Amino acid sequence: MESMASFQSAHDSQQSQSISHQTKTWIDQHLRRGLDSFNIELVQSADVPRKQLSRLDFGRSNDSWIDDHSHIFGTSYYRDIFKCIQFLLAHHSLQAHLDFELERRADSESRRIYSQMNTGNWWWDTQDQLPAEATIVPVICASDKTHFTNFSGDQHAWPLYLTIINIGKEISSTPKNRAWILVGQIPSPLKGAKKTDEAWHSAVGTVLSPLRNLDITGHGLKWDCTDGFQRKCYPLLAAWVGDYPEQVMVA
Repeated sequence: MESMASFQSAHDSQQSQSISHQTKTWIDQHLRRGLDSFNIELVQSADVPRKQLSRLDFGRSNDSWIDDHSHIFGTSYYRDIFKCIQFLLAHHSLQAHLDFELERRADSESRRIYSQMNTGNWWWDTQDQLPAEATIVPVICASDKTHFTNFSGDQHAWPLYLTIINIGKEISSTPKNRAWILVGQIPSPLKGAKKTDEAWHSAVGTVLSPLRNLDITGHGLKWDCTDGFQRKCYPLLAAWVGDYPEQVMVA
């Protein structure tokens, strides 16, 4: 038979979720007077869950960041891109939305239909170049130089994001599904700086170096997927998302 303590803990957890949308002051007062005659012993202040939530970082923990001080415009920060891809492949919330197999679709008049990327020519042509039983993991990167303010030192940020095309486009295109992971933070040069293109490519090249150094004729990377299978994965850079200045920079 379960102890009363375990039921109280479950009750506390349920109640804490129901009041999460309230203000900090309201939560503090509510916790101090008790919930339905239960005494809350684990959480006595709204500061506790708020501090815990502030430490959460979808995909990878804060200690997963690597510092690169070789950048000429300052320190860049990046994550192990392979670990980020592994996380997406193994994330349970994405299990029903991952595609690994090639598809060729046609309408009633035998005209080919293109929808997801695994129905396109690129995936089919690339699959022919890889060893048998290879699983292609196409990678999409996205970057966008973001301007913060003109009044505090002309601050900018240059984030680099990643997702995989195995995740259906209707899922990855919706922000609330969190199918994108921040994999790099590139330092932004000051106005009038020279060699900005060279510096950007150097920083991004460091982040993407595992993809560039992958031997597509080798044995692949044995990664666990959320459906319980282990696959020989070949992560390949397939596309880049960005506005016109970003596309010019990439080119």
